[in-house]
Amino acid sequence: MGQNSFPDFYPDDITRLLYDWEIAPAEKKRFLLKLIASRIPWQIQLESALDEVKDPYLRVQARNLKSEILRHRLRHSFFKLTLRGNTNHYKDLEEMVVQLSNIGFPDQNYAEIKHELDRIALRISELYDDHSGYLTDELKVQILCQVMFQEEGFVGNIQNYNDPGNSYLFQVIKSRLGIPISLSVVYLLVAQRLGLPLYGTNLPLHFLLQYESEGYFTFIDPFHGGVLLDKFTCEKFLEANGYTNSPKYFTKASTLSMIKRMCRNLLHIYRDNQSKEMEHMIKDHLQILESRSTHVDNG
Repeated sequence: MGQNSFPDFYPDDITRLLYDWEIAPAEKKRFLLKLIASRIPWQIQLESALDEVKDPYLRVQARNLKSEILRHRLRHSFFKLTLRGNTNHYKDLEEMVVQLSNIGFPDQNYAEIKHELDRIALRISELYDDHSGYLTDELKVQILCQVMFQEEGFVGNIQNYNDPGNSYLFQVIKSRLGIPISLSVVYLLVAQRLGLPLYGTNLPLHFLLQYESEGYFTFIDPFHGGVLLDKFTCEKFLEANGYTNSPKYFTKASTLSMIKRMCRNLLHIYRDNQSKEMEHMIKDHLQILESRSTHVDNG
């Protein structure tokens, strides 16, 4: 990877902090590990970052501390999101779904995820260029859904809906299968690269997307192959499932609300599967997200 390949990452700082950790009294070691975790950009695979430590002894120590550094790294990102709150943009969505995915796949490589998202966005962009003479917002949405479903194969995992892998971005990208909200996230990350006005919609029971421009509006259901829906159909869905129609169900979802929902989904799955260790890990991160406090991370 190299120190100069990522401008916000300085292996010498990590080496210095590891040396400080090595000689620090017990009560300071945890604080130093949190510092190390916060100095490694989320885009960098943790193992690769630790391999940049030049001192052989400290490099071995870093590898032994990998799981603890990862835990602090995840908590750091979750606390940052909590401090930002319910912002009306998705600038931090990619970071957060990658960090959440690290819980299920700690050895995942973000470069692989980014490559796939970039490649899909480029394919859609090329089709937009091919239709530039008559490219309406409606056609943009149709091309987006055509590529995501027909060409790339992203669809709901009906056969194994409660597989926790359906909620982790790395696995969803790899398998092309997911649940409504995780598939929506993939659409959103691709749309972000294209500058499309696409947003999440926190509909109960079934997460949707909404495309909203000056001249065009529609709901999109990635779980069912990117089918387009009108509001009347969504309202009938709510009524059929015992919900009273309310504008709150059609508001744009923030990154914070989406990550909370993904965590709650995982919590229920791990609880049902009696996977106690994973249940406690997800619960710990959900509690961070649900905290209204703005104090410094004491976790």
